[in-house]
Amino acid sequence: MQNLNFSNRISQNYSLLSKKERNIAEFISKHLPEITHWNIKDLAKLTDSSISTISRFCHKVGYTSFAEFKTFVAQELNTEQNEKLEVPETIASYYNQLIQSSTELMDIHQLRALVNTIDQANKILICGLGSSGLSAEELKSRLIRMGLNADVALDPHKMLMSASLLDENDLFIGISNSGTSQSVIEAGKAANQVGAPVFTITNRNHTPLTEVSDGVLFTSENQYITDERFINSQISIIFILDILCYSLLKNPTYLDNRNKTLQALKLK
Repeated sequence: MQNLNFSNRISQNYSLLSKKERNIAEFISKHLPEITHWNIKDLAKLTDSSISTISRFCHKVGYTSFAEFKTFVAQELNTEQNEKLEVPETIASYYNQLIQSSTELMDIHQLRALVNTIDQANKILICGLGSSGLSAEELKSRLIRMGLNADVALDPHKMLMSASLLDENDLFIGISNSGTSQSVIEAGKAANQVGAPVFTITNRNHTPLTEVSDGVLFTSENQYITDERFINSQISIIFILDILCYSLLKNPTYLDNRNKTLQALKLK
C-alpha cells in the first residue's frame, strides 16, 4: 500500500469511503499541488468536514496520519522534478522532506521535559544499536563537551549492566528508529525498575520502547522516501539532537564548558 500514489490509493479503497470521504478525495485530487501548504484544520474547513473525518479518511486510504499523507504527497509532487536534478539537489530535497516531517512531529513540551531532566541528572546513559548507536555516540560526545556526565552503551550486555546501576537521580536515553530493538528495550526496563527517568528518540509510537518511556521525541522515518538508493537512516535523529543540544546550550554554564573544551582541543 505504501508504494501506491494517492490516485491509486483512492481507486483501491473507493468502495470503503463514505460519501463525505469521497467528496474529500475529489477535492484533494483537484487541489493536490496545494495540499502541502495546508494543515489538517485547513483541509477540514475547505471540505466542510471535521478533523476526525480527515484523519479517518487518511487511515482508510492507507496513511498512518495526516502528516504522513502530506509527506507522501510532497514526494509524489517532487518525483518528476527529482529525476531532472543532479544528485546533490536530489539528496537535499530528501533531507528537506525528512526535516519538515520531523519538525511537525516535534513536541516542545517533551523537548523541555528532556532538557530539564538532563539538567537534574547526575549521570546520563545513552543506548543505541547499529546506526542508532552512531547517533548515541554523537550525543554522548556533545554532552561531555558541555561538562555533563554522559556515557554510551552499544553492546547489549553493557546496556543492561549500565542501566541496572542507574538510580532515580540519573537518566536513560534510548535511541531506536523502530522502537523494537530488544536490547534497548530491556535496558530501558532495567532503568525503569531502578527509578531512573527513561526518554526515547524514535520513529514510531506504541512500541515496547515507548511503553517503558517517561518521554518521547519522535522523528520521521526515511521509509517515506521511496528511492531505494537513499539509505540514510539517521538524518532525522541528528536533526532532533541538534534541536536538543541547541536548547541545552541556552544554559550559560554548558555553553562556557563547550567553549573551554573546544579551546583545549585547538591548543593540543
